[in-house]
Amino acid sequence: MSQDDSSAPETAPHPGAAAGRSRNPFVLAGLALVLVLGLITFFAMRGNSNTPEGADCVSEKVTLTTAPVMEDLVKAAVKDVNADEPCIDIQVTAGTVKDVVALLADPNAELPEIWIPDSPTWKGQLTAAGWTGTPIANVLAQTPVGLIGGPSAKAPDSWADVLDNGSLAMADPSAEGASALALLAPYAEMKKTGETPLSIEEKTVPVAQTYGERAVAGSTNETDLTTISASSTQLVPATEQAYLAARRSNDQLSLVAPKTGVPMLRYPLIDVNRGTKDILSTGGDLSARVGRAMTRWFTSSAGVEAIAAAELRGPDGAPLPNDIGLGDATVLSTVAQKTTDDTLRQWRVLSVPSSILAVVDLSGSMKMALGDTTRIGLAVQASQLALDAFPAQARIGIWGFSKNRGDNGASYEEYATLDRLDAPEGGGTHGDVVRAEAGKLASRVRGGTGVMDTTLAAYKYAQEKWDPAWFNSVVIFTDGASDDSSSLSLDSLVNQLKSIRDPAKPVKVIIIGISQDADTGELEQIAAATGGQNYLVNNPNEILGVLASALLNR
Repeated sequence: MSQDDSSAPETAPHPGAAAGRSRNPFVLAGLALVLVLGLITFFAMRGNSNTPEGADCVSEKVTLTTAPVMEDLVKAAVKDVNADEPCIDIQVTAGTVKDVVALLADPNAELPEIWIPDSPTWKGQLTAAGWTGTPIANVLAQTPVGLIGGPSAKAPDSWADVLDNGSLAMADPSAEGASALALLAPYAEMKKTGETPLSIEEKTVPVAQTYGERAVAGSTNETDLTTISASSTQLVPATEQAYLAARRSNDQLSLVAPKTGVPMLRYPLIDVNRGTKDILSTGGDLSARVGRAMTRWFTSSAGVEAIAAAELRGPDGAPLPNDIGLGDATVLSTVAQKTTDDTLRQWRVLSVPSSILAVVDLSGSMKMALGDTTRIGLAVQASQLALDAFPAQARIGIWGFSKNRGDNGASYEEYATLDRLDAPEGGGTHGDVVRAEAGKLASRVRGGTGVMDTTLAAYKYAQEKWDPAWFNSVVIFTDGASDDSSSLSLDSLVNQLKSIRDPAKPVKVIIIGISQDADTGELEQIAAATGGQNYLVNNPNEILGVLASALLNR
């Protein structure tokens, strides 16, 4: 058929062939409108701050708080996670355990969903605030803790020795991981040193009291390695990483490790929201998913290199290259969680400054022999050891008692008023007066025992001197019950103590029986009437243990 045959029937065009020539103009306008609306929606979504650029999704937020030393590593891990999970908005903040604990105390604060703490105390502090946390990774990175001093610092035999010799400069163990581990290390090394929990507790008393003195004075109680000089005699607990960083600006620093070994400060990754559930089986949980993804980055080749560049150790704990820092020092085992929690609780109690009115029995029976000394000799030695344990912030007073000792037939007499040891007095300090008067006690022994009247008078005096900044107590040293027939009866004393006891202004009577002859039945009732305790001491060296027990039973 020829192309010019006008009589030929018209055939339908092939689909798509010259389609533009055959469509209705209204259809074209509709398609254009759809295209414009699509472009508007696309650019509007790109401009939405809640959606990652280029992602066709709605952002989901996860909050993460990390120890400051881990911040750069965490941000690198987050960048890697976002490459695979662009729709998760991981908000990173840096904060210490102290910072997070402050959030726990604020009912309106938002806790991080993921936490990388810098202290082994994290679990107990979460639990105490009614929260729980489950580790996604037990350790992302770690760094050992040693002791930093001046250039002449020498490695001590053990952490217990450091605790005992007065050279340890502690920061707040509830806020700083290195100080927490310095407090826990004596328990981790017990099999090597032969120490017991009680002996460690005794050694902790002076250190805790000194810390409490600084806290009352307004000191920050934070480790400041810049203050260590060539003449420094103190030893500061600090991590290997902190030492290497500080050494660049202070070449007077040296890092030593006790011969028993060093504890390791580990940085775990905690899911705060999952509680005690097994988060590894809850794949739909967003924070757990992010945590697992971050953990994978820390174990990747990029993560391992970044950890080493930050002068931290990886999960295997291998020493840093070139034997820098603490090298291959023995690593102490981790103590049980209960030990961590109990030790931190003890520290909080022991670090409260003490106000003690020491009331010493000066009756004739105190001259009796006790081993290679006398009862009064034991009381004086115990008092002097206790004085050495307390810092200048402590308030100490001394009374003596026996029948008809004071004015107008009173059974007591004041030798040193209740005041701070560092208060100026008589050309010296109140502490000088207290020590001098304690040394004179043995020469003042005479008469019968007048413990009942004395206890009531001492308790009322301590109530008058009560101060909320101190643990207020009356400590009575005696070898027996009252033999003063003109004194109060036991029942009368107990009833009066109970009636004047004020829970808002607590004062505890702590009675220390000297020798086995102390009438523990009567003495126990007197102490119990004020919420105090009764102890028996046969050796002056037991006094720090008694004081530790008394302080912990506040």
